[in-house]
Amino acid sequence: MKRVARVLAAFASLLLLWGANEAAHAADLSHAVVLVASERLSDSPLAQTVVLAAPLADGGHIGFVLNRPTGVKLESLLPDQESTRKVVDQVYAGGPVLRSYLFAVTRKPPAEEGTFVPLLPGLFAAMDGPAVDSLIEKSPNEARYFVGLMVWPPEALENDVQAGTWLVRHADADLVLPANARDLWKSLTGPEA
Repeated sequence: MKRVARVLAAFASLLLLWGANEAAHAADLSHAVVLVASERLSDSPLAQTVVLAAPLADGGHIGFVLNRPTGVKLESLLPDQESTRKVVDQVYAGGPVLRSYLFAVTRKPPAEEGTFVPLLPGLFAAMDGPAVDSLIEKSPNEARYFVGLMVWPPEALENDVQAGTWLVRHADADLVLPANARDLWKSLTGPEA
């Protein structure tokens, strides 16, 4: 009987170790991830947000809130730029940093103009005016436009994740640019998540 108890205890230890490894793997922030706001953020402006976060070379991260459509069309923000009238989707509130700047996330950047930063395979961020203008001119509805973004200094996001502020999910282009972004938080926290 003692031998069975030792085997069961060893098996339980292995399961706990495996679970810890899985949790550590899920929190690997060395590549782009999707962050889902936990209940710890329920009383903050980031309540029920979903964020794409990508690592920077200095150890920090940048990201965009994916599920905060503003109800404002791009042509309202840039009325003198005629090409903005072609953009069908509304602009999203990407985060509290640089809120007066316009960014875009797209699957395929125009090669010759502006600064594009790879976020994950098949997804790029237009980070300056020429890059965003190029998207608006050449492929206006193949990008999602954001005012502002999220920024974490080195180790800050890791600390937030360890504190349980964010749940970490695998990132892919389809999850980052869903057709219905308003329900994204619920779909990632519901029973089927």
